Amino acid sequence: MLDRLSAWSGGTAVRRRELWWLAGAMALGLALRVAYVLVTQDHPLGVDELDYDESGRFATEGRWLWFTPPYNEPHPSLWKAPGYPAWVGLVYTLIGPGPNKVIALQTLLGPAVILMTWTLARRLFGPHAALAAATVSAVYPHLWQWEASLHPEAFALPLALLFYLIVLGREPTPRRAAVAGLLLGLSLLVRPTSGALLALPAVAWWVSQGTRRGLGLAAATAAVGVLVVAPWTIRNAVVHDAFVPISVQDAAIHGTFNDDAARDPVYPWAWRAGVRRDLDVYATPRSDVALRTELQSRAFQYIREHPSSVPKAFFWNGLVRTWDVWRPSRVLNQTRYDGRVRRVEMAALVMYWALLALALAGLWRHRRRRDLVAGVLALALASSVLFTIAAATRYRVPFEPLIVVLACSLLARPRVVAEPVSS
Repeated sequence: MLDRLSAWSGGTAVRRRELWWLAGAMALGLALRVAYVLVTQDHPLGVDELDYDESGRFATEGRWLWFTPPYNEPHPSLWKAPGYPAWVGLVYTLIGPGPNKVIALQTLLGPAVILMTWTLARRLFGPHAALAAATVSAVYPHLWQWEASLHPEAFALPLALLFYLIVLGREPTPRRAAVAGLLLGLSLLVRPTSGALLALPAVAWWVSQGTRRGLGLAAATAAVGVLVVAPWTIRNAVVHDAFVPISVQDAAIHGTFNDDAARDPVYPWAWRAGVRRDLDVYATPRSDVALRTELQSRAFQYIREHPSSVPKAFFWNGLVRTWDVWRPSRVLNQTRYDGRVRRVEMAALVMYWALLALALAGLWRHRRRRDLVAGVLALALASSVLFTIAAATRYRVPFEPLIVVLACSLLARPRVVAEPVSS
């Protein structure tokens, strides 16, 4: 076991003292997560949580992946990506309805997240950085709040970590490109914005392997990801008679590109559900496909008429809100919509800002590792571009382990600059 763990985490032998520290961090992380669940078990569900809870209850009646939004009518829906509501439905069907049952099972993901964060940090930056990363990931709320809620980020986070473990610090091969594609496809079925992950291997492998081999392997990753998603896309075509790759969530663009968002003095260009321009769309029930088509049409029409809206939305959503680089009160107000505890989020925000500053310093320190630095920056940029449509703290969750690892990389000894290992 130690030999296998050593190979996966960079090749140097894992000492027993290091293993005990890791086990302690995992135990601490699990205890903290369980305590948080017990304290917040009666918390009011957030907006998306209510949708997932309702869909899970439909599943117990044999109506899998049904939702009621936006017209409060139960129907086989394209409202959400299928991965997470299928999980909630499975738990509700097997052991009975109840958000706390799902949340209790999700807390078991915590030790796995800590282990994978430690493995990634050790492979990239050595044992000292890895132990620090394991400790931070045990207590950092942005790595465990979502496990204690009904949000797809509970699975988006470990899937992203698995993706990083396949892509970073290892010699890229066709087999690894295919596995990365499998993880990419699964991530897309859980959270469609996970497409940003592709930027990491595309740039990292391009820098390390050259244009032909690097981009060829990245293309293979993309192709496998498409194949994983394809059965669901075909299902949508059969059931709804339309080409909808995953869900109608990409119609969210309408909530940002409109006059209401543009003229909001407090939350400029923030996504909103109630857009005055689109009230007539919601007044008359229509299919999910027709709704998506109409809302996207209006959003793109607005962009054509107001081309400056794109860079403005990119600044406020892709940069300010995605990375939470503005006043704390604005960030904390999000807790009203996703069921989090405001005081816990305040502690998380303080930790996040410190870790972000340290992560940037870590990137600078390791700037000679061009494939790593370029890949991480490409992923950050791709995330910002995607979240131009809508941004919030929880959308950044898959990036959080990289922030932790890079922050802790400042503890790496100068000799730990290993090349990617082949095994």
